[in-house]
Amino acid sequence: MLKKDRVLRSIVLLQAVCMIIMAIVVVFRVLLPPKAAPQTEVEGGQLQGSTPSSAEEPIAAKVGSEQITVKQLNEQLRKQYGDQVLRTLMVRAATKLEADAYGLQVTDQEIDAELSEIMQGYEDEEHYYDAMKEQLGLTREGVREDTKYRLLLEKAAVRSVDVTDTEIDAYIADNKAQFAARTQLHLAWIVVPDTKAADDILDKLAAGEDFAVMAHTYSVDTDSAESGGDLGYIDADDPFADQAIIEAARQLSVGEVTGPIAVESGQAIIQLLEKKTEEEVSSNRQREQARKDIALSKLNGLRPYEDQLLQKYDAQIIQP
Repeated sequence: MLKKDRVLRSIVLLQAVCMIIMAIVVVFRVLLPPKAAPQTEVEGGQLQGSTPSSAEEPIAAKVGSEQITVKQLNEQLRKQYGDQVLRTLMVRAATKLEADAYGLQVTDQEIDAELSEIMQGYEDEEHYYDAMKEQLGLTREGVREDTKYRLLLEKAAVRSVDVTDTEIDAYIADNKAQFAARTQLHLAWIVVPDTKAADDILDKLAAGEDFAVMAHTYSVDTDSAESGGDLGYIDADDPFADQAIIEAARQLSVGEVTGPIAVESGQAIIQLLEKKTEEEVSSNRQREQARKDIALSKLNGLRPYEDQLLQKYDAQIIQP
C-alpha cells in the first residue's frame, strides 16, 4: 500500500524514542534504590519495618492461582532494560551539560519542523499522536520533549565535526531533489477485484455515496479500508509510488474521483483529498541541512559521539 512507504520514514525515530519511554516508566521505581522503610520499636527492643511482609507484597497481576508481585515486575524490568535506560539518562545528562557549555538551544520552531517531517507518513497530526500514545505510551508533551533532546544531541554532535564549504557545495549539488520545491498529494482509494465492481462503486459515488463509507465497506485493501481508504500524503515525484496512481491524481482537483486504475491487487478508484506545495528550501537552510547530514555521516551514527560525551563528563555508574 502506498501509505506504508511513507510510514517507513518514521521507523528509525520511533526506535529512538523507545528508550526514553522505558526511562520514564521504570527509572524512579526500578533504577533508584527503594527508600528505607520507617522503623518502629516493638516489644523486646526489636526494630520492625512498617512495610508489609513478603507474603503481603503488592500484587501486579494474577494468572489463575499464580500471583506476580510488584517486586518481581520491577526486578524483571531492571534486569531486561536497566542498563539501556540508565545509559539513556546518562546521555541526556551529558547532552545537557554540553549544550549549556556551548550555548546550544532547540527552538519550538525547530521542533515543529522536525515533527512535521515525521508526520508525513500519517493521515494527520491527530493520527500521529494517537499512534505515539498507543504504541509507545507517549503524550504530546512527551513526543516534543524527546524530539527536543534528540535535536540537541544532533546539534552538539554536528558542532564537533569539521565540515568544509567545499563539502557542503558538493552535497547540495548532488542532492538537488532534496531541497527542491515539492508537491504532495493527499489521496484515498478504494480497491476492488475487477472493473465491474469498480464501475458499480463509481456509479454509487456519482449518486452521492460517501467515498470513505464505500472504502470501508467494499475495499479489499484492509489496511486502508479502516480509515476510509486514506493513504496519507504522497510526494508527487516519489519514484517508489505507483506511477499510474500519481499521474491520475495529478489531473484531479481536490475532492474529485477517478478510476478504475489497474493496481497489483485489483482495480483502484482514487480521490484527491488535498494538494499542497512546499517552497524550495532557502539557501541558508540548505547549507545547514547539508552540514548536518555530512557531519552525522562522518560520525558514523550518534553512538560513538554519545560515548565521547560520557567520557568527557566522567560518567560513572554508581549502582550496578
